[in-house]
Amino acid sequence: MRRRTALLVALAAGAFWAAPAHASNWCGTPGTVDRLPQGNPGAPVHEVYAVPSDGTDRLESEIGTEMQTDAETIDLWWRGQDPTRTPRFDTLGFGCGPQLDISIVRLPSTSTELAPVETSFLKIVDGLGKAGFTSDFTKYLVYYDGPTSDADVCGEGGGSPDGEGVAIVFVDSCSGEPSSVTAAHELLHAMGALPPGAPHACLGDPGHPCDSRLDILYPSADGTPLSGLTLDVGHDDYYGHSGSWFDVRDSRWLRHLDQPEIHLSVTIIGSGNVASDVPGISCTVSCESDWDANQTVDLTPTPANGMRFVRWTGACGGRSDCLLGFDQPENVTALFAPVTFPLTISVAGRGGVFTSDSMGPCRVHCRFAVFSYLTTTLRAVPAAGWKFKRWAGACRGTRPTCSLPMTSAMAAGAVFRMKSAR
Repeated sequence: MRRRTALLVALAAGAFWAAPAHASNWCGTPGTVDRLPQGNPGAPVHEVYAVPSDGTDRLESEIGTEMQTDAETIDLWWRGQDPTRTPRFDTLGFGCGPQLDISIVRLPSTSTELAPVETSFLKIVDGLGKAGFTSDFTKYLVYYDGPTSDADVCGEGGGSPDGEGVAIVFVDSCSGEPSSVTAAHELLHAMGALPPGAPHACLGDPGHPCDSRLDILYPSADGTPLSGLTLDVGHDDYYGHSGSWFDVRDSRWLRHLDQPEIHLSVTIIGSGNVASDVPGISCTVSCESDWDANQTVDLTPTPANGMRFVRWTGACGGRSDCLLGFDQPENVTALFAPVTFPLTISVAGRGGVFTSDSMGPCRVHCRFAVFSYLTTTLRAVPAAGWKFKRWAGACRGTRPTCSLPMTSAMAAGAVFRMKSAR
């Protein structure tokens, strides 16, 4: 936004915060990765504080409070424009309560290298990618704390409606312009606005509507606070319209406040992790979360060292994958187990015990490593002049075969006797 904004063409309930009557002190701690679990599971707007390689870090002393205040201001304003929607800002539970999960990135380029506004956006995006901040499930709202060659450029942003998107606020530019206005404006670009087909696109600048200066997406700013601006004047260009082109109101990066959240319970047995492709959960112990209805989420199990994933039960029982649509509360269980369990076989008398895994024969006392949760069949074969009498231990009965599910360490014994014995 400028007093200009450039569109990136390379990238094709109740309030959870109180109304910010004044600056809201950010009391979280910065991270270097997008931390989980996030406060609002689903496709998030993740905030990043970016500083040049030779820049001064002002996140905890100053800029964190600006970012927290802006997020709360945008949340309140958006709900006022549309009571059923608000951006899904990525929050994390701290000792002081839910706060923005702010990541800090020290960019590989210097202040001088990043200053030219003609190239700064792509260099910042490149630096974010090298730091691991790139995802089709996440929109990034970046506060860049470094000099620019044009102080009238407040920010830049762009993205596709269903994939990657980045919005950048130039912290030291546009003195007197509320940074919340710049952040909201650029975030809409990151979500895919202005879409092709919008009837009031500016002549020569199709990324912005030109039907009203009070539209938050108007190409220039004049110091009007966010509360004095409108989310798509007339609702006929990019938000809440009746046309066939993309509507930001349908963006998956917006929470649906008009629908009850759907509860997900994940039970973990054994040692492993269950994570969702859409950011939201990463559980090493049983966990719970609440999701917007009708989101599609794919859960992936990752066993700990020395373990293997055995199976899903519950909502994903009998399936190799665990794809959930959240049209009702869901309960899933992930079972992890050691790769193998020990199987101990003992033989009394003369004979041998063969296994379905081609181990054996065991003639006295043997110990094998057997794949967990895979049924192993034991077969007792007597020596000449002997006959099989019975099983002992985990096996029971007098039949010469025994099936063991290997759900834990097991021990079985085979008893043979001489045919002439009475």
